[in-house]
Order: sequence, then C-alpha cells, then structure tokens
Amino acid sequence: MPLYEYLCPACGQQFEQIMRFSEADLTPACPYCGSRETRKAISTPAAFSGSSDSGAGGCAPRGRFT
Repeated sequence: MPLYEYLCPACGQQFEQIMRFSEADLTPACPYCGSRETRKAISTPAAFSGSSDSGAGGCAPRGRFT
C-alpha cells in the first residue's frame, strides 16, 4: 500500500497516511486537530543511490584483471 503525505491547513501539521489504492481519493482526518480539510502534499521520491545491499557498489568490477 502506498504512503501518502498530507498537510492540514487548519493547524499547519504535516502527516503521513498509508492508504489503499482504492482509497486514494479519500481525505483522512488530521491526527493532530481532527480537521477533515486535509490536502495531499507533493512529496519527493526517494533518491536512488545506485548501490545494493550486497556490497557490490554498482557496476564496478571486483578484483583485478591480469
């Protein structure tokens, strides 16, 4: 399920909410003040570092070529 970011204009707080794709058009209540006037925030995608958890460090070859 995707994680959406929301802003509450009533209290100015930002919060995250996990919602199903079928619920994407619904607006959750603010967990801080209870307002239903929340708005989806534009979030930046996570940066891709190009390395993996395996320690390979990308496409660089390992070892020496002789």
